[in-house]
Amino acid sequence: MIDKLILYFKHFPSLLHLAKAKVKETWKYDVILFLIQLIIISIIIGVMYLFNTEEIEKAQWIYRMIAFYTFVTIAYIIYKSFKLYKYDYLIAKSFQLTPIITPILNALIGAIIICVLSLITSIFKPVNLETSVISFVYFILMSIIFIVFISITLSLLTLISKKVFKFYVVATIVLFFLVPIIFIPNNKANMIDQILKINPLYYLIDGLSSSIVFGAVNMYNIVYHIYFIAFLVLIGVINFILTRLVAHKKYEYI
Repeated sequence: MIDKLILYFKHFPSLLHLAKAKVKETWKYDVILFLIQLIIISIIIGVMYLFNTEEIEKAQWIYRMIAFYTFVTIAYIIYKSFKLYKYDYLIAKSFQLTPIITPILNALIGAIIICVLSLITSIFKPVNLETSVISFVYFILMSIIFIVFISITLSLLTLISKKVFKFYVVATIVLFFLVPIIFIPNNKANMIDQILKINPLYYLIDGLSSSIVFGAVNMYNIVYHIYFIAFLVLIGVINFILTRLVAHKKYEYI
């Protein structure tokens, strides 16, 4: 373990240079994603003001917008990370290391996109609603960790199976309907909301959206915080096992 850390510090500049090069190759797609989502936000906000939408309905639509671009950004960044991973893996393996710098940089880019769009969106929320910066920062940090862990999991699986992309597409479509974008549980559907929060992605998206629109309401759900951290630990263990499994099959990927 100590030897691995020493190797990481020794080769960190080279790995960071490689990661930056990969990020620079795809920066145009990041900008396009940001601009498309910004246009969608502008259209929806423009329509709301044009039709003089009521405050309650406006809050719901802003919540949906935040949930939508958060979901799309996370899905895009994870896809981007695991598509690039195979090439990084072959290079990093020559140093006997696991390439995690590129997924981290991509996760940070995704977080920046979400933060900027959220800042813009928060300007147009109803004045009687309060934004919680602490809550938002917490869920952004959790989102970064989630993106990195899931990206590595899918990346390692792509080195073993060719069906990962198809699985990811299907899972993304299914999850789109299981996060609070189209359907937002109300007070009467509290039980449904509790069940849906078992989905870690719902936990993150609801947390980020609520932080902007409703404040720190989700910061008091201690049980779900513990559950989410336990989920990350589980994914970390799975990644450790997959790393060992892939290492034994590395000659198949040359």
